[in-house]
Amino acid sequence: MTRILFWNIESFSVNKIFSASIKRQRGHGGLNDMQSAIQRRAVINAVLTATQPDIIVIIEVSSGDNAPNALASQTGGINALAMVQFGLNNPATMVAGGWNAVPPLYTGTGGRAETVGILYRRTDTAGNLRRYFTGPNIWTGGHGGLSVPPGGGAAAPYNGMVVPIGAVNVNGMLVPPGLGGVRQIPAGAQHNGGLNEDVVAARIAFTTTLGAPVAFGGLREPFMATFTETDNLGVVQRDLTIFGIHSPPNNPAAANYITTLSTINDIVGALGVNETRVIGGDFNVNLFAVNGTASGLYNPLTGGPGAYTLLVSPTAVGVPVNLDQYKGYFSTHIRGKDKTAASKFLWSNGGGPGQSFYPGYGYVGSNFVVAPFYSIDNILVWPHNGMHNYQTTIMNTVTGTPMNGVMAPPDNPPPGAIALANQFTAPPMGWPGAPTAANYPGIGGAGNLTGWSNYGRVRNTSDHFGISADI
Repeated sequence: MTRILFWNIESFSVNKIFSASIKRQRGHGGLNDMQSAIQRRAVINAVLTATQPDIIVIIEVSSGDNAPNALASQTGGINALAMVQFGLNNPATMVAGGWNAVPPLYTGTGGRAETVGILYRRTDTAGNLRRYFTGPNIWTGGHGGLSVPPGGGAAAPYNGMVVPIGAVNVNGMLVPPGLGGVRQIPAGAQHNGGLNEDVVAARIAFTTTLGAPVAFGGLREPFMATFTETDNLGVVQRDLTIFGIHSPPNNPAAANYITTLSTINDIVGALGVNETRVIGGDFNVNLFAVNGTASGLYNPLTGGPGAYTLLVSPTAVGVPVNLDQYKGYFSTHIRGKDKTAASKFLWSNGGGPGQSFYPGYGYVGSNFVVAPFYSIDNILVWPHNGMHNYQTTIMNTVTGTPMNGVMAPPDNPPPGAIALANQFTAPPMGWPGAPTAANYPGIGGAGNLTGWSNYGRVRNTSDHFGISADI
């Protein structure tokens, strides 16, 4: 079992988690930038502590368009990844085996460019498993190298050049200080067996099942990274292929993007003997239609040659009994604050149609995209094991998880399995209210609930909740 956390941490950059500035920003509860970053880092750390992941996939990591180079630009995003890795490898808190990071390639062009951050544990806690990054591509050397398919060049490490002061040593992501020398990929791995970890690379260029190049037209390409897991004797147990996804923020374009994914040979081609494929991230399409039935927008992947299975999947047969309640259990995207009584944001507005239902109340959704737009992140797996409990959990930092404030709600929506406290630091007594929120507390109470100490710091960390699953 490998626990994977996919999380779009909005505009993830070093300023999200660290700042030396003492400048105060509006809406941050009087805190300066340094204090605000500490609080956002606390929200992120709470999710990491609760999930105890083996692999972390961070979507929407900041990067510029670094052409003609392939690596993400040496800006705040790659610095943030290096800082997270450094924190995970802190001797005071490090888990067994330590953490590596996949060298980040930038995806997309121009103003759409960003990257995906993937960090992975090198062993399991018991020391019975070894996990290796295997590519699937090779790297041609240095910080100015290229990611190419095996055979497309000579494989070389990410070092071999002087790293400017303040720049991230990318080779150190795969050979972290204090964790020994570079590791060799096991000979039985699906990709690049016998090579060292620091000469392989992720992949962002793809072909169809017929061998034709797949064009993304400047959109953010899937970020493909492969891993091999062995026992402590080096015998291969599984090959794991992960695709980090950030579809375009436009529903028709995002739907077309999913269709394009279903043409990629690496996604829908025949599985390797020991291979499991996982596609996860921010798909920017809603899981549900307006009436709460399945939207069908993932059908190109779930009904195509790959026969992927959604781990966050509708449970109602037909139209849900209570859509306002039902959708909160599936929601991964949250709105900017609204302090009006009519918004039912974190409160009810009287009885009847004014009720605001746990766990989504009125904060789920989007301020910019036409509804429905609330369940837009997901994880798909192939092959799916019907006997396995994937422990899939939407890491809701507003109400906490599991979302069990209502016993046996209609249509059996998924409460999640992982225990996470809500990340409000000054909530009113009885928070969160269930099965409905308490009535509107007045402008002062609404200001407290939506203020920095409560909803404010959660929303300032990200407009998405992460999803964790045991694969």
